[in-house]
Formats: sequence, C-alpha cells, structure tokens
Amino acid sequence: MNDKNIVEIIDNHGTSAYIFEIEAFAKRAALIRKYLGGDTGLCYAMKANPFLVGSVSNLIDRIEVCSPGEYEICMAQGVAPEKLIVSGVNKTETSMRRILSLSGGKGIFTLESENHYDILSRLTAEMKLTITVLVRLSSGNQFGVDEKTLISLLSRVKDDPHMELSGVHYFSGTQKKKAKIERELARLNDLSDVLVERFPAETLELEYGPGLSVSYFQNDSEKELSEADPEKQLSVLVDNLAKLREKGYYKHITVELGRFLAAECGTYVTRAVDVKRMEHGNFVIVDGGIHQLSYYGQMMGMKLPHMQVLHKKDTGYECESITSDTEGKQSFIICGSLCSINDVMIRDLPASDLNEEDLLVFERCGAYSMTEGIALFLSRELPHIFIREQDGTLVHKRALTEINYLNGGS
Repeated sequence: MNDKNIVEIIDNHGTSAYIFEIEAFAKRAALIRKYLGGDTGLCYAMKANPFLVGSVSNLIDRIEVCSPGEYEICMAQGVAPEKLIVSGVNKTETSMRRILSLSGGKGIFTLESENHYDILSRLTAEMKLTITVLVRLSSGNQFGVDEKTLISLLSRVKDDPHMELSGVHYFSGTQKKKAKIERELARLNDLSDVLVERFPAETLELEYGPGLSVSYFQNDSEKELSEADPEKQLSVLVDNLAKLREKGYYKHITVELGRFLAAECGTYVTRAVDVKRMEHGNFVIVDGGIHQLSYYGQMMGMKLPHMQVLHKKDTGYECESITSDTEGKQSFIICGSLCSINDVMIRDLPASDLNEEDLLVFERCGAYSMTEGIALFLSRELPHIFIREQDGTLVHKRALTEINYLNGGS
C-alpha cells in the first residue's frame, strides 16, 4: 500500500482503519501455486480474514468455513456453495440443517466426531441429499478423532447411501517450524499404509493445513526470520508432499492456508491524538489500540512490527520507515485508547519525532489481526474496513462502527 493511497483514504474517512489489498493476496496465491504445481489444490481458511472472501474466491479452489456465521458471510458475498468446505467443531442439527438447505448438499463437509456423523447422516437421509465428506484426524488436541475412530468413520461414510467418501483432513495449528511439518507429513505417509489395508479399492483425498509461518517483527532473531522465509517454507512443503505422492495413495492433495495467504495484504492505520513527554518516557496515545490490532507473538508491545510513520506537515505527509536502528532517534511508547495499562502497542518505537495528527501505519495485518483483538472492551468503536480490489477499486466494507449498544447501551 503506497503512502498516497493511505493518505487519500484516511483524509476522506478518518482513523482507525484497516486496508486490505487483493493484489497482494493474489501475488501470494500465485507464489504458492508456482511451488505446489497444478496437481495440488489451494484452500483459504477464511477465519484468517472473513472480509476477503468475496474478493478472493476466484483466486483459490476452496474456502474453509468453521462456523455457521462464516457460512452466512460466504452466502452474502456470493461464494458458490460447491467452493466451501464446512469444517469446525460443534456442528449442531440446527446449523447443519440451515447449511444443507442453503447448499443443497454441495461442497464438502468434515466430520470431527461420531456425533457429527450421526447428525449429518440423519439430516441427509431426511432431506434426501448426498454430501461429500472428509474425516478429520486429530493432532492430539480437541479437533478431529484418533486413528481408530478415523478408520471407523471412514468405513461408515463409505457405506452410507447419502455420503460420498472424499478422504482425510488434517490441521494442527499455525506458525509451524520445518521439523513439525516434516513430522506431520511423515505421519500422514504412515497413515496411508494403514488405510490401504482397510480401503484397498479406495484412493482418498488429503486436505492438509501446513500452518506456514509469517514473520511479523523486525527484531526477530536471524533464525526466526530465516525459518519464516516464504520460499524456503514452500520448498520444504513441496519436498515432503512429493514423498506422499510417491505411494500414489492420495488421489488428490489440497493445501489449506490462512495466515500465510492473507497476512501481507493488510495495513492498519491509526492516528496519534495525544503526545506526552514525561520524565519516565514519551507516551503517544493513538485512536486505536490492542483491541483492534493483534499480532501473533506480540508480547506487551516488546516487539517492533514492520511499519512506517506518516508525519503530518503543512504541505501534506512525510513518510518515515521505522527500523530497529536507534541512532539519532527518539524512543516512543505507543499506547491505545483503552483505559488499561495493558494497552501498549509498542514499548520502544525509534522515530525521528512523533506529534499529534501523525499516522502510524502497521503492515502485515491481513490475517487475524482485525478479529482476534478484544473488540468489545470499553465499548470503543470498530475501525473502518476498506478493500482495494485488483483493478484498483476501493470498497468501503465497514464504516467506523459504534458498539456501545452491544454492551448495554441503546
């Protein structure tokens, strides 16, 4: 996002605001496809950023939804039901009836428990629908089922007249290191040896979430920065997927990504509204805060994100790129608008100066940041949301939104 575009949006609409660039998402999707090749599918886990789905559905093969609310968002944005994989825990009869009625059974449905099978088997029989099913293998947490139950559910789905067996779903988390990805894919490779004995006539699909990592902070260690290199991570993933393909058991592999796809497409802009130069530090109060901006691994503002400052001048704005270099710089403590000592966004921001009306521009905010914060705390408003489409069109997805009525107001 260039400075001119940011200033134009903020001058017209004010702060705080998120700006998401679809072109940046498209470039990341193209990079992933370049490494994966044409025989591997690409799924976007929309929990990373639900605002993008209507703009990016043509760039990926599937969208994973993990709640009834996410499904409704996709319907509102015109995403075709056959593009959706309905995942997540707590599938209820009410929510699945609604989704089945909207989809007509199109798309893919995951089973994370025997209860999920019972609900979907009963509803599909009643509604005279046939659905495609993946069974999720647990990585040792509350999601999915163990191997014994996996095999049992695969068999039940195969024999169910209202279900078509697709295969296995596996996702264990995000910001993974190389060694964990290698262990997971080795496990899935071993699993194929077990499955081929039970399903000799079957070749199953694998949907795998590698949880590739994103570097958010300038003061990460050299090792952390190296491990988060996008192309290095993709090379590791492709090499290990090749070992799975050698056996030829999984008929198709889809890679599911959220953070890795969306993080770099987002910018968050907040304005300095008060600057207090005191004996114990230079404090800058902004009109945003930690209720609106959340980075993975952020620890009480101790880390320095990738960002810039746009200094307000009589003639416009001057851009200062923020780095960890402190030579000739002042140190500022960036605090949000919450009445909480925890609302510290950055404890040591090195800048030439900071004054009221300056804009702080945080980068790599396209994934989770806008939804993981404590949005309702202190009844502060929700920020603007803007989407810049690939053709340059700017869409104002959400205006600055008062939320006091959610906390007891009227």
